[in-house]
Amino acid sequence: MLGQAKKIRIRDILLNIGPKHNHMCKKKLLWQGILISILACVVVALFTAWLARKQAEEELRSYLQDITEQAMLRSDRAYIESGLLLSELDKSGPNDCGDAHRQRLSEVTFDELFVRNVLYAPNGIVQCSASSHRTYPLPLRDQKTIMGRSLWFEFKGDFPKRSILYGAGPHYAVMNSQYWVDILPVKKRSLYIEAVLNQRVLASSNDVRIKTNTAWLSKSRASQNNPNYIITAYLPPQELQRAWREYFKDFLPLSIVICMLLIGIIFWLNQRRYTMGYEIIEGLKESEFQLHYQPIVSLADGKVKSAEALLRWQRQDGSIVSPDIFITYAEDNGQIGKLTQFVLEQAVSDLSRLSDQMMTVSVNLAGADLATPDFAEKLITLCAGHKISAQRLKLEITERSLVLGQNEIEVITRLRQAGHIILIDDFGTGYSSLSYLHNLPVDILKIDKSFVQALGSGAATHHVALHIVQMAKALGLSVVAEGIETIEQAKILKEMGVEYGQGWLYAKAMPFETFGQFLRGPTTASIKPLSSDSLPENV
Repeated sequence: MLGQAKKIRIRDILLNIGPKHNHMCKKKLLWQGILISILACVVVALFTAWLARKQAEEELRSYLQDITEQAMLRSDRAYIESGLLLSELDKSGPNDCGDAHRQRLSEVTFDELFVRNVLYAPNGIVQCSASSHRTYPLPLRDQKTIMGRSLWFEFKGDFPKRSILYGAGPHYAVMNSQYWVDILPVKKRSLYIEAVLNQRVLASSNDVRIKTNTAWLSKSRASQNNPNYIITAYLPPQELQRAWREYFKDFLPLSIVICMLLIGIIFWLNQRRYTMGYEIIEGLKESEFQLHYQPIVSLADGKVKSAEALLRWQRQDGSIVSPDIFITYAEDNGQIGKLTQFVLEQAVSDLSRLSDQMMTVSVNLAGADLATPDFAEKLITLCAGHKISAQRLKLEITERSLVLGQNEIEVITRLRQAGHIILIDDFGTGYSSLSYLHNLPVDILKIDKSFVQALGSGAATHHVALHIVQMAKALGLSVVAEGIETIEQAKILKEMGVEYGQGWLYAKAMPFETFGQFLRGPTTASIKPLSSDSLPENV
């Protein structure tokens, strides 16, 4: 009992586990979750503020658009109707400033809000108006419109306020320009409107000029009858801030809900990360992991020459975790070294128990394993402790991890010098070049199963396998084809010059005891395809 407890304690130390380590991992993930949650909520808040501002700007611009359209309609109506009224007065009679004439002038002034008064001024001399018999000459006009009528922008006459005088004679309308800009919108805001003709202000809100700047929201509209006549509506920055706050308040409950959902998802994912990492450690302690071995046969005679060790995880409740899940997690979270250590120890132990002392086994290494400075020395010591020659333990490195530094290359070189055979796994799916392979200390290329599946299918990649074989031969390397499922594929590969193959055509990956029985069976592998299931071939 003491010996077993000591063994477990040593193993815990090697795996760097225990309550303290688990607490540290959980605390680290908790802080990560808090920081990510804060960042997520800040992003949601900033997006909500941005969206509220965009909605506020859109509402206010639409508001200004409506205001300018209303003002322009009023202005155009004032000019058009004034022109019609003046024409009617010019044609009617008598035009002698008598009582009947002045009565007509008064009626027009009373009926139309935009007309303050009407003058009768034949030959440019005012003879009378709706409110006066005073005679005086008209000043020089300020502008002639495209309709042929004259405009005076600041006509005073005998009226208390300066106004716009409009007409072609002999009758002229004294216009109330404030009528054009005194808009009563549905929603009251700090609105400012200007009516400008040829850069001259004809009217402004409350008859007060306000100096605007680029911070003000504005919308302009030009008259269809006179492009030089423009009405512009303005809103100060305070109105935008007020509208923004209103929208932000409206969006705030939804943003809080989104933030809470994100926090829940983040902590759920963090808990899942912690759970997966903890379960890997517990799985190693509880012997839930085991190696399965898939035979590698000679395509020349069908004899088993080697096997690939594949890691499998079956929980105590019987559920199976896919290698694609736990291997990827271990690589991303710094736990792959623990799994590699387990695989190497178990593979070397199983090799020592095989009756066939010439049988070799290949195991997969991750890039992180090669980055460990003392990895080669530990593996050499491990093999020596079990009296296993290095040639019997082959090492597979995926092509995707071949972008290596000098330290990693030195580790591979040291392993090869110790006698280990180096294989490049999943070849053709990464980024290695011919020159890069030439400088790497490798012995065998493994063709990825995706290229094997393409053989004879007419797919765009069905020629890739042949090019890989030719490249390997040029470099003096042997070739193993993965994922062989049909006799036709095996035949094509053999004709290409591929020496070895593995796949469900020969055998699925199997536990060590079953593998031992398989080796003690017929020396030639069966060519009968096996039924397939969803279990991945490689880790």
